[in-house]
Amino acid sequence: MPQTLTISLAQPIATCRVIEAAPGSTNADASAENHLEAQQLAALQAEQLQRQRDLEQKEQALAQLCETINGIAKKLNDLHQHTVAQNRGDIAKLAVEIARKILRWKTDQGDYEIQSIVEEALKQAPTREKLVVRVNAEDLAKCQKLQEENPDSQFAELELAADWGIAPADCLIETPKGIVRSFVTEHLDRIGDALARAQ
Repeated sequence: MPQTLTISLAQPIATCRVIEAAPGSTNADASAENHLEAQQLAALQAEQLQRQRDLEQKEQALAQLCETINGIAKKLNDLHQHTVAQNRGDIAKLAVEIARKILRWKTDQGDYEIQSIVEEALKQAPTREKLVVRVNAEDLAKCQKLQEENPDSQFAELELAADWGIAPADCLIETPKGIVRSFVTEHLDRIGDALARAQ
């Protein structure tokens, strides 16, 4: 049986109001708040976990894509190497033909130094005595002019002869020990052979 509560006051009470609280209501409100916070925290954790899973899936997909791309790049490189090896001769011929067309155009324009060509051919000569340098008739005039302009050079001492059978930018050197040919077409053929044999 509940006990009666007695309060002693120094003065009489003028008015009074009784407020009745539901038993355990304060604890229920706090419990509800804690439950709501726990639900929100759980929702945030679930969202974070889902984001982490999505990120891991994306990373895995990216790794697979990189692996696929690397595989394709390797196959393309192998195909390139195989194609080059298979067509090495054709590539060499094409390169030489391009060079031939460029040199022919430069020769037609007169864009070459006959002195350098003759001096390079002289390096191959077995002797420096009794040399006759045969050049195209158009190049002969250039060579004679160079001899006049440089009377003290070794080039001035050469015996020059015109030969219509020799193309511009070519020369042929006659020596007592043999002939040295410096023909553009022959140089290009040798380069083409070397390119075709190269590994």
